[in-house]
Amino acid sequence: MDQVVHSFMTKHQLIDRHQTVIVAVSGGPDSMALLHLMNKAKEKWAIRLIAVSVDHGLRGEDSAEDFAYVKRTCEEWGIKFVGTTVDVASYKKEKALGTQEAARHLRYEFLAKQMNDFAADVLMTGHHGDDQIETMMMQMVRNVRPEAVRGIPVSRPFATGRLVRPLLCVSKSEIQAYNSQYLIAPRTDPSNEDTEYRRNAFRKHVIPFVKGENPKLHQHMQAMSERVREDQSYIKKQAEEVLGIVQFSKELRKSAQFSIETFKTFPLALQRSAFHLILNYLYINNTEDISYLHEEMFFSFLNETKPNAELHFPRGLTIVRAYDDMMLSFQQEDFNTAFHQPLPIGETIELPNGDLLSAEWSEECKSEGSHVFVCDSHHVKLPLAVRTRRNGDRMRVRGMNGSKKVKDIFIDQKVSARARDRWPIVIDSRGEILWLVGLKKGGECTVGEPGLWLRLHYENKADT
Repeated sequence: MDQVVHSFMTKHQLIDRHQTVIVAVSGGPDSMALLHLMNKAKEKWAIRLIAVSVDHGLRGEDSAEDFAYVKRTCEEWGIKFVGTTVDVASYKKEKALGTQEAARHLRYEFLAKQMNDFAADVLMTGHHGDDQIETMMMQMVRNVRPEAVRGIPVSRPFATGRLVRPLLCVSKSEIQAYNSQYLIAPRTDPSNEDTEYRRNAFRKHVIPFVKGENPKLHQHMQAMSERVREDQSYIKKQAEEVLGIVQFSKELRKSAQFSIETFKTFPLALQRSAFHLILNYLYINNTEDISYLHEEMFFSFLNETKPNAELHFPRGLTIVRAYDDMMLSFQQEDFNTAFHQPLPIGETIELPNGDLLSAEWSEECKSEGSHVFVCDSHHVKLPLAVRTRRNGDRMRVRGMNGSKKVKDIFIDQKVSARARDRWPIVIDSRGEILWLVGLKKGGECTVGEPGLWLRLHYENKADT
């Protein structure tokens, strides 16, 4: 087993000469075999070796005896030992976590501290090939997305260095044989037999069958894990280019917006990866509630022909399709969308969403733009007001005969259904729609004629 593990470490560059290496040791078969193996190899690698153990206190005297066993063995083998006891019960209650999750948090917190205290380069754990099989089999059961079946990484950044797993290349039976060969008598944890834990159930009922079909399955699974990670790393890098078309908010309430047609020009595999990268941004990498069904819902939503629609995801994420525009956001409006307020001449008012609208008299017909409205004063009946749309609204559009439904104007201009409900409309005292702000203008405007002119100016807060 020594040569297999050493070759695996060399292939993946898990350690270098003269590094400080910490081994996480529980007293069980896997970590004890790893500690023994690294102790034999420390002169070859010229490494500084430290054993770290955490007593979780979950099994009373048995936990304490495990801890004492590791400490005693380190003294016998001449290995520096550091250990601690943690209060899992209190931490579990404080953080509202499960027992195993709370124990893991505290364990890795202490390991990270030792990495910092010793300026260590490497943290080693005893995960082995059978653990890899269990993990990937469990991922296959829970997920339909191939990229989710990645297994346990050989190496990843951790604290001051990297967390590595040199035993992923060997099986549980090989580790047991190693311990027997070197007369290592590890401690056993009875909770590993409790099949109420999903992993234990897989270990007891699933793994023996699949390994009976293929005794080298751990090697195949490890090769698969490495290949999937390499492939996904490349796809993710390519998918990050897709994010170049996405506008991400810089506000506290996160959102993402993009053109549907532009998004669809990328290959479907990159669309899928980009979709999950967007969700990682919005959910801050906490996407446990997202399943393949949500992915299917999103892509069905992306490709439907209905111009205005909404889709709702877990924890309040709303996805809005408005013609070619797709918006993913947690943001909720802080105001009632319907409003009606006076627009006095000579004043500037603030609309509920923070936009500004001003009215004034002018002695000249200044050039108009999409945010400026000018009309003859004698065609306007004061006072003016600004409001949101109402059922049956119609307006006489400047330059057209007859009137047109405001609803149809919104559709023609591809205004999203959500935006229509808060779109500002300027009316006079007769209820005549003078200006569908930024879209269509009514009222009379005979350019070049002398007289007094009504001038309205709209200022979007997003432009300020």
